[in-house]
Amino acid sequence: MNFFSILKIPQKNHDSGSALVVCLLVMTIFASLGLGWLVSSQLFLQVEGSRKLSRLTLYAAENGLKTSLESISEYLQKSCSGREIDDETFQHLRDRLLAGQTPLAYSVISEIIDSQESVDDFSHLTWTVSAGLENAGVEDFEQYLRSTCRLIIDSTGLVQGFTGQRSEEVVALLTFYAGHLPLDQLPAAIEESGISEESKEQIKLVSSAEGSMGGDLPLTLSKDTIPDDALPLISRGLRLLKPDGLPNWLLRQALDLPPGHEPVPDGVYLIRNDLGPGGIFVQGDLDELLLGIQAEWQIVQFKQEEKTWQVKFSPATQKTTFISPDGPENFDWLLIPLVMINGRVNNLACGQPSPDGLMSPSAEEDTLSVLAGCQLAIVSSSEINITTNLKAQGLEWKEGIPYLRQKNSPLIIWSTGKDFQTEKLVDGGINVFSRENSPLTIAGNLIAGGEGLKVNNPGKGEVQIAGSLVATKLEAGENELTVFTGLSNQSGPESPDAFHVLSNKTLFHLSQFKIVEWRSKK
Repeated sequence: MNFFSILKIPQKNHDSGSALVVCLLVMTIFASLGLGWLVSSQLFLQVEGSRKLSRLTLYAAENGLKTSLESISEYLQKSCSGREIDDETFQHLRDRLLAGQTPLAYSVISEIIDSQESVDDFSHLTWTVSAGLENAGVEDFEQYLRSTCRLIIDSTGLVQGFTGQRSEEVVALLTFYAGHLPLDQLPAAIEESGISEESKEQIKLVSSAEGSMGGDLPLTLSKDTIPDDALPLISRGLRLLKPDGLPNWLLRQALDLPPGHEPVPDGVYLIRNDLGPGGIFVQGDLDELLLGIQAEWQIVQFKQEEKTWQVKFSPATQKTTFISPDGPENFDWLLIPLVMINGRVNNLACGQPSPDGLMSPSAEEDTLSVLAGCQLAIVSSSEINITTNLKAQGLEWKEGIPYLRQKNSPLIIWSTGKDFQTEKLVDGGINVFSRENSPLTIAGNLIAGGEGLKVNNPGKGEVQIAGSLVATKLEAGENELTVFTGLSNQSGPESPDAFHVLSNKTLFHLSQFKIVEWRSKK
């Protein structure tokens, strides 16, 4: 190695210094990134912790609302659903509500939740609940009254050991009936000792009203709660002013027959007298009663031995056509849509219009029986046999649950078990003949007096009632019976033309418990 080569060695150290500087810069960058990620992770954990705490406090508040709603619903269903009260209690309730005093269930709800605090030891969630009740309206219908109130429940949730909290609020609508109430407001009810344990397992209650809360089993009524006297209802269809009875001379007068005391001949009569149009009265047993629709017309067809009658009416045009063996008659007025049968109905079925204008029984699934907006009522003194679907126009199914576009259930079928004139007990009740291959659907309110409701099928069938069921007895056999409730329960204004069968005894009943709003509070 010579002298000049030794002088060149320091030049290599300049390159090493540059590499060192680069390494230091890279280390600084990674250190900054690592510190940033560390800080970011810490902030992320703090944010997630705050979010988790917020969710937990929200869960705690929701737990408070859910447990409170369950407690209130369970208590009200047991103590206020179809409970019998005496006349003195009813008058006290009437005076209290009409005077604008506290709602019916105020004291009850106050006892269940009154600023209560609950703790879940497992999750360390805590919630405090308070409730208030306010009147939303009272309607007096002479024999019964309807009271609507708003239930407001506040729930504040927190986690033990932390300071954050969340508040939730739920608003529910409660509707109570008191007095001789309409039986169609009872979703499903059977008189005591009228249902066996086997039949209880075959019946199922499903609510069609969104947000509503209710029981899973039929209510139990005391004996003789279901009336067997149809005179208060049929006197309206006969255009009679509160008669004490229905002797031959009075019935002949209502039917516009020659005066006398002879029995009314069997047949179908359209009521039209000086007081105005009435309903349809049938004397004697019917071999067939068909219900059908055609355009805007509701059609009811009667067959008695070899004779056939038909009535067509249109609520939209206020017109009525009556076809008897003597020929057709047209009227520019609307009859009262009430069919009164002093006898039995061997076959109540859906009818399909034929080209000749008459109807024939139809078992097709898509055939409709009741016109939308037509509140048709059928009352018979004896047995009624239902053999096909009785579906209403506007009845829609969503996920296996029926809904009516017009909330009033359009059909009432009532078998009294007592002769209209002699007032002697006869074989009454409603017999439904189910099918094995598809459910039999009835859209309406069934009131089965006499021997109650029987589902007839030697095998296993299914019957669906979209409305309500009240019966003295229930025999379902091996058939499945589903009652879709909530189609007729409503808190809106009541139609003055509505048909109601009122309970014999004074009752106190929670008709509706519906959640209308669930919101977070700041």
